[in-house]
Amino acid sequence: MRPEELIDHDLHVHTTLSACCSDPQATPENILARAAQQGLRTIAFTDHLWDGACPGASSWYKPQDVDHVLQIRKQIPPETGDVRALVGCESEYAGNGKVGLSPKTKSLFDWVLLPMSHLHMRGFVLPDGVTESTDIAALMVHRFQEVLDLNLADGIAHPFLPCGHLDRADEILGFIPDHDFRACFDRAAEHTVSIEITTAFFPSTRGQKADGLHDETFLRILSLAKQCGCVFHLASDAHSLKGIGQVHKLAPFLGELGLQRDDFAPILDQQE
Repeated sequence: MRPEELIDHDLHVHTTLSACCSDPQATPENILARAAQQGLRTIAFTDHLWDGACPGASSWYKPQDVDHVLQIRKQIPPETGDVRALVGCESEYAGNGKVGLSPKTKSLFDWVLLPMSHLHMRGFVLPDGVTESTDIAALMVHRFQEVLDLNLADGIAHPFLPCGHLDRADEILGFIPDHDFRACFDRAAEHTVSIEITTAFFPSTRGQKADGLHDETFLRILSLAKQCGCVFHLASDAHSLKGIGQVHKLAPFLGELGLQRDDFAPILDQQE
């Protein structure tokens, strides 16, 4: 199967319900219409969520509770044409067992993403005093394992992408040896937790050249995930309407990784 044929979904899309979305056009109706134009068959709406039943929300997360995020059920049009709409969420893991999702709340969603690398949230996700690249690398390995232990995630959002530190991402990730990545990905494969392939991994998808992050870095990491038998999903992490369809830029990387249909998350089988 040609790589282009694998790009029929985007399982990480934000709408106006996410506080970080500033595009008023990013509504479910508009997103689904654009997805159809772009040849996508499945869209997962994954607005940011912190379950009010879980203690420890930041001031930014508190308003984005379950009732707020589930407003999307009324916003999705009754007829979605050829595009399947999944009601999902992107919750948060802040370390030390502090997570913004309960098992009861998880059951309300079709698709749950948990990140382990929102390290721009200093003092909340990134502990105070953690600044060195070696320490950030070790923290991400530990957090990946902890997220799996929670048994809440269907997929890991932008795994190992050190948000807030992209200017030295190559350096940080260079401190994680292959055996640590393999230990993480072996467990993800065992639990069938999907590994996200996002355009954010590859600066060239945005027409950029960055000294601190190169395409080859995540090609190495994702190839290890494939060797470990992980399943994957594609993502734009779109926060605007124009972001829908950006997943098509992942085609050359899917080709280099040698991915085929059976390498993708089981939830995508239901679109056949």
